[in-house]
Amino acid sequence: MSVLRHAISAVAAVQSLVAFAAGPSPRVVWNAPGANVLGAPSRDGSFLTCVDPASGDLAVLDVASGKLRRLTHKGGKAAKEFAYFSAPSRDGARVAVAWFNEAGFYDLRVVPVAGGEPRVLYRNEEAGFVQPTSWTPDGRQILTLFFRKDNISQIALVDAESGAVRVLRSLNWVYPKRMEISPDGRWIAYDSFAGDKPGQRDIYVLAMDGSRETKVVESPAEDLFPAWSPDGRELAFASDRSGTMDAWAVRVEDGKAAGEPRLLRRDMKQFLPMGVTARGDLFYGLRTGATDIALWRPGGAPAGVVTRTPGRNAAPAWSRDGKRLAYLSRRGAENFGVQARLIVVRDVESGAEKDVPARLATVASLRWSPDGEWLLASGSDGKGRAGLFRVRVRDGAVKTETVSERADYAGVPGAWTSEGGVELGEDAAAIAISPDGKRTARAYADKVTAAGREWNVSGVTWLEWAGDDLLAARGGKAVRLSGEGVRDLDWKGYDGGPFSVHPDGAVVAMSIGSTRPEVWVMEHVFAAVDGRR
Repeated sequence: MSVLRHAISAVAAVQSLVAFAAGPSPRVVWNAPGANVLGAPSRDGSFLTCVDPASGDLAVLDVASGKLRRLTHKGGKAAKEFAYFSAPSRDGARVAVAWFNEAGFYDLRVVPVAGGEPRVLYRNEEAGFVQPTSWTPDGRQILTLFFRKDNISQIALVDAESGAVRVLRSLNWVYPKRMEISPDGRWIAYDSFAGDKPGQRDIYVLAMDGSRETKVVESPAEDLFPAWSPDGRELAFASDRSGTMDAWAVRVEDGKAAGEPRLLRRDMKQFLPMGVTARGDLFYGLRTGATDIALWRPGGAPAGVVTRTPGRNAAPAWSRDGKRLAYLSRRGAENFGVQARLIVVRDVESGAEKDVPARLATVASLRWSPDGEWLLASGSDGKGRAGLFRVRVRDGAVKTETVSERADYAGVPGAWTSEGGVELGEDAAAIAISPDGKRTARAYADKVTAAGREWNVSGVTWLEWAGDDLLAARGGKAVRLSGEGVRDLDWKGYDGGPFSVHPDGAVVAMSIGSTRPEVWVMEHVFAAVDGRR
């Protein structure tokens, strides 16, 4: 019997270790179309702040019922205003929100949860972008990230009544992906990397008065997205130190690390911590779905291309000789839907692929230069400036073609001329130049123009020449623009992004599939198996 008892105990111990590695069982909170991860949970876990998918207004999602309730009523396409990042106060009575206003920049507003008019708390065009992240326990100050027009990011406290700003840290162009005030109001946790060049992030803890700062998590891996435990004794964070993106926690005492990080749950995929409730439930965003490169020939269905990183690829571009195919591959952690994308170049004959190490924060589209030496990339550089950039295929060297304060992270449209120059889209949403350089097409809000022709078609985001016709991305689908008008194309599974026509005109490279964010919760995530808590 003694041997049997020991055997049972051994089995129980193994089961306990397996359960610990797996972690608490998560469940989905919000996966309806338009679900977003731009808010945070209330302290009691009853609601989640978010952006209303239909109108762009600030809203709250009732966690129990799944119903949305709008807190503002000025968003939508007609008003050209919308809500963005938001954070509820500790008592759940107010929400701080970044609002894109009628003047074309973000201001900071406070909105009552029970209903009432929003109040503009801070408005300064030089700030350009604001991101409220959390409130002090007494509700008197709001921790806010400012990203100024001069590419200086600042960690600041904004008075919740007067709007007065106290800057605690200026981080040059570097910005934290997440920062949060501790439950006792003494510390601010945030992620960042040292120096002026992008690198792996670590976790820092900063005193509320800015007097001292400590790095509490440091490793060669990516450590980011800190979130305080309910009692403030631990920090949860994301890390890929084990080869997958996992959830970890580190004990913190007096603003310093006290011991080694412990594993909370393995392989969280593309997840983004959004906040922890008073009872220790971790709300987080999760990117689901997949996109892959496919080739389409008239009369057939798109056929997938086998790549090294299946499910993460988009925006293919043929070289002018048709021998190489460049595309974008999502790598690294989730970042509110704007992930870093690595440029990959594939040799069509051999299938060999190589990464192009361009120092760009994000890339939205690619086009090959006529000589095959460069790629024209729209996106944002390492300093967060949106624009158009030349990337040398050989070594990833980047040359800035143009940057624009008016452009978003996806950058500025542009196309190569036949001589190897670059023509900008200017006020157009998309531009394409025919291979011989004799015809230029531009897409505007409600029309497409090319070589003396015009089509009354709205919402075009990408253009490619196909002989004398144009192929266009519009509303998540593809259309052909010709002398006969506008005709839908049957590209099954097409994701609506940039595509590329092969030089022989017989094959179109595109990306198929889709991804979308969902909101999940992992209950009692800080409950330890060793009885410490």
